[in-house]
Amino acid sequence: MKMLRNRYLQSSIALIALVLLLQVTPALADNTPNPGVLPPNSHPFGKTYGEWNAGWWQWSFSVPASKNPGRATDGAVDCRVGQSGNVWFLAGYFPNGGSGGPFTFTRSCTVPAGKALFIPIINSWADNVCNNGQPPNPPPFTVDQLRAFAASGVIPPANLHASIDGNPVTNLESYRAISPVFSYTLPPSPDNLIDAAFGVSLPGPCWPSLTVTPAVADGFYIMLTPLTAGSHSINFGGSGPGITLDVTYNLTIVS
Repeated sequence: MKMLRNRYLQSSIALIALVLLLQVTPALADNTPNPGVLPPNSHPFGKTYGEWNAGWWQWSFSVPASKNPGRATDGAVDCRVGQSGNVWFLAGYFPNGGSGGPFTFTRSCTVPAGKALFIPIINSWADNVCNNGQPPNPPPFTVDQLRAFAASGVIPPANLHASIDGNPVTNLESYRAISPVFSYTLPPSPDNLIDAAFGVSLPGPCWPSLTVTPAVADGFYIMLTPLTAGSHSINFGGSGPGITLDVTYNLTIVS
């Protein structure tokens, strides 16, 4: 009798679980309004969106300015430069002075099949290189102060937009990604983003090495699952207090 009761209870629990699953599945579908875009609270490839934000800046700063897609305007760019692993980064724009706009560009590049794409809608970073603080808060600034500086470049956002092959991505304000503290390493001057955009030679009086720490970043990003082989168009951009941007990538995905 005890064995029969246990089997009955197990069957009942299994039936209840199945009913609950059938009820919950439509709700989960309703909470995924952007097919192909991983949710902002997920851990794509084992990292949070904030950790990928830090990785995006580490990649961007590691690429020489002469080859950096973030310094490109219109035309073909090399999306392979500095890339590795299952996730590739697309660049926004890194202007002289680090801010400004409006900037509107159309680029084209080739990406291997099977690569997820981490895309900056608008973003900003902060560190202590050449920060000229005023009393009572002279540099080096604290991490909390740096976070406030990074946020001031993108908050409040306006007109955030992204589309994949003409299909708009919605609710982009929820895709804000605040990085952990990170470090980044630059190529030697003059061929790095800091020198190209700000005219600051590193190592130099502003910073004693090519590695910068602490750094923090803020912004809005989407993680796009791998696209099918063929031609695709990705558009993204928006405005923050630091920048206004609209970038289109015409991608060729090759097997």
